[in-house]
Amino acid sequence: MRRYELTLGPTIRRGEILGLCERLASLRRPVRVVVCVTAIAHPDMLTVEALARICLTARRHDCEVAVEGACARLIELVTLTGLDGVVPITDPGG
Repeated sequence: MRRYELTLGPTIRRGEILGLCERLASLRRPVRVVVCVTAIAHPDMLTVEALARICLTARRHDCEVAVEGACARLIELVTLTGLDGVVPITDPGG
């Protein structure tokens, strides 16, 4: 299976989310999408929204998805929102 890496950060703008999702939707399958979030400086609810939309888009298009490098704050936000079942953090980064 091919691997497609999507790197986010250090900030995310709301206007970028749609383009990221469209890029994922256009990928040739099968593919494993790895979302690298190590560079995200200060995760917030927009970060969680972006990750949730990216992960849902990937799944909707039959792509495996994993989030790597999440800091403790991002993991906490994802868990507090109940989206830990949607945003699969596979390799926490610190």
